[in-house]
Amino acid sequence: MRPEKYLDRILTFVTPKDGINFLSKAVLVNAAVVLAFFQIEILVHDADTHHAAEHVLATLILSVPFSLIALAAIWYLNTLRRDLAKLAATDLLTGLSNRRAFMSASENATSQSRGIMMMIDLDHFKQINDTYGHTVGDDCLRAMADVLREQVRTNDVVGRLGGEEFGVFLVDAPMEAAQQIGERICAGASLTLSQADRDVKVTASIGAVEMPQFEDIEAMLTLADMAMYQAKNAGRGCLVFWEKGVTARAQAECV
Repeated sequence: MRPEKYLDRILTFVTPKDGINFLSKAVLVNAAVVLAFFQIEILVHDADTHHAAEHVLATLILSVPFSLIALAAIWYLNTLRRDLAKLAATDLLTGLSNRRAFMSASENATSQSRGIMMMIDLDHFKQINDTYGHTVGDDCLRAMADVLREQVRTNDVVGRLGGEEFGVFLVDAPMEAAQQIGERICAGASLTLSQADRDVKVTASIGAVEMPQFEDIEAMLTLADMAMYQAKNAGRGCLVFWEKGVTARAQAECV
């Protein structure tokens, strides 16, 4: 195990989880300090018990505020560390996992089970940006992120891979379930633009591939990407599965 893993476990153990846990750990820390100092006074300095108790009391008075400050600092810094780690793994625009976090979570998921890897690309996204501006384009990305959250299951992995591309790993999902989820995602979202007095329909093209357990994530994303371009060529707004020995086969009627 790497050294940072040991440090992380130590911090997790030491860091208070709530107010009650904070007080209990403060009591334990000060009890340990008192016990250690008492033993030192008796064994090293050969002091009598009464004299040692006086020194221990003085030590306790000094140690309590320092231990409380130290525990509070550890609590704050560890909370800050977790917040920064979450921020580093999140796409700020959509609130989904970013590419690095998506790849890591997918790798962890595929080490335990098989599933379906999907590559999702918004249709005519450049045209939307050119026509209505990047603010509307950002709204489209957020709307698609909301669709993905609604359609996938709690144990599935979702992330924004970059630009208008999203990734979904459906854990232990059969082909039929993946097709149903994919078709709902393809339907996309509808945005009402007050400045244009009209609705903008945002659809998506999806490439999917069955992913065996322990398979390479990058390789599977490449295959899903190939199938996604087949969906684009087939008319957009549809789902295409990649199959070994076959370029791709459409699984939904393109719009």
